[in-house]
Amino acid sequence: MLRSIIVDDEPAARTLLQDLLTGEPTTVIGSYGNPRAAIEAILRDKPDLLFLDVEMPVLNGFDVLDALGDDLPPAVVFVTAFKDHAIEAFDVSAADYVLKPVDGERLHRAIVRAVQRVAAGSEGDATASTRAVLAARPIAQYTRVIPVGTRDRISLQRVNDIVWFEADRKYIRVHTPAERHVIRLTMQSLEARLDPERFIRVSRSAIVNMEYIEHIEPWSHGDHWISMRGGAKVLTTQGYRPRLRQLLRFE
Repeated sequence: MLRSIIVDDEPAARTLLQDLLTGEPTTVIGSYGNPRAAIEAILRDKPDLLFLDVEMPVLNGFDVLDALGDDLPPAVVFVTAFKDHAIEAFDVSAADYVLKPVDGERLHRAIVRAVQRVAAGSEGDATASTRAVLAARPIAQYTRVIPVGTRDRISLQRVNDIVWFEADRKYIRVHTPAERHVIRLTMQSLEARLDPERFIRVSRSAIVNMEYIEHIEPWSHGDHWISMRGGAKVLTTQGYRPRLRQLLRFE
């Protein structure tokens, strides 16, 4: 029996989905209309299956997945009103989705596949499908929030307010003007989620927010020091020079 969580901003849609799940091999351990509360619950309760509405105000379904980082549930079923060409993102990735209004038979098939995947220990494949949807999302969107742990709760940090990211072994240090946080995410995964018009990777261990750059100083062998507002200095490295030069046009 899978443990599942429902995330949808419409109360009627949540109720209908929960009713349709009666008799299915899943137990609903949470139903949320507030995406922020849902993110905290998913990180805390680690469900096997997530039923996720795509179109929600403030934080949409893609934002929720972005905020979960590497803690994606083993299986995700997207609940969406997307039609026509937009649905191709889900088809190409082989991810499970159901269209609104939700059809009980179509929902059942999605659940059967989720059960089979989890039972076969193929959570990695399911997670890969979810990441493929994020990469081919119908509307080009980049992550807007990142969950960060505080003393007694999980807060959502606005990405645009982050000065720079610093790799630290298996973790990433998130530097804001006021404080620092530590998140569990790879630099490669993080870079793919950030808007390249705002964020630039300048070394294997650093991504900077161009809005916070104060000035750039030549160093040695073609490298440069980037001085950030607030006092931080970040060193560029050879493999990342072309991107920096192209965006900042100092060559």
